Amino acid sequence: YDKRQALDLADKIRAAKTLHPIKEVIEMFNRKRFQAEKDPTPKVSDVEKRLRDNQAALGLAKKTVKDYMDNLKRVIRVVTNRKDVDDFDCGELNESFINGYKTLALHGLTDEGSIQSRKRTINAKLRATKAIFNHKIFDGFSVDFNESLQEADFFKKLGKQYKLPPMDLIQKTFDLWHTTNGDVHTLMGLSLIFGLRRNEVYHARRSWFNLEGDKARVNIEAEKKFKPKGGHEGHSMGNKALAKRILNKASGDDYLIKNRADNGRPVYSEALELLRDIGWDRPSPLHELRKLFGSYVSTTESLYTSQKYCRHADSKTTSESYSDLIEDKKVIACWAA
Repeated sequence: YDKRQALDLADKIRAAKTLHPIKEVIEMFNRKRFQAEKDPTPKVSDVEKRLRDNQAALGLAKKTVKDYMDNLKRVIRVVTNRKDVDDFDCGELNESFINGYKTLALHGLTDEGSIQSRKRTINAKLRATKAIFNHKIFDGFSVDFNESLQEADFFKKLGKQYKLPPMDLIQKTFDLWHTTNGDVHTLMGLSLIFGLRRNEVYHARRSWFNLEGDKARVNIEAEKKFKPKGGHEGHSMGNKALAKRILNKASGDDYLIKNRADNGRPVYSEALELLRDIGWDRPSPLHELRKLFGSYVSTTESLYTSQKYCRHADSKTTSESYSDLIEDKKVIACWAA
């Protein structure tokens, strides 16, 4: 029994003692007899079947059901160290079990940025697991364990975690970039391929590029009328062939952005309109291109490298806003020539 069940049972036993002899009370509340009369708790395979059988009635997409089950199975695998968990008894999913999962999932991490990122992942999986058993689809099964499960705490004060847009929108964004020319092509390219900020794009010069190594290097250099954010110079790295394409298509001879009117606003406005047309509805689509770059580097290299190329003062900023995992290999290939 969990704590609430035990307290409730204790109240019933005390009440029974006032009406019946102690031997009768013992017989009435014999645990084995009590347990035998209860409905069975569902196994993981039962949960999956109920979700699929009730998918339409619950208004769930197939992907949502799959995500539910992937998260549930992952939580169980971490604790049990078993690959096949279909026959796992979900009655064990109580607050204590979840606390064990949280401890094991964080084991071995020392970098604060990685710890914060993992805690968000844990919260997401815990949220999905709790949601499963809040659906009223388990007739014939006992889900008494859900009371304790729902009491399991989330990690708090983690800030808002960046989530990638749909993979097809990322692909559309690269397709759009390849159709553009001149200043818009430069703006999108420097944001997507090198993660430059808007003001950095406006002040980017051809002299910033170094194409001698395996990758292209872009040095963000301060000048009289331009100071990098935080006053810190730095660099970013990207695909050499794409860097050459950016340089070849750029309209400017020194500054890559040729239209210098109003600090580049006409260029930004044109690019913004094009991004809105293909489905970007987030508040700052141009800044989202930089976040895509950060997530790409976090996925293919490391959070530390992403922090370095995005030139963040600490890993927390990178972890919270630039580090969602890109799982689609076709999308990852967009950053290659």
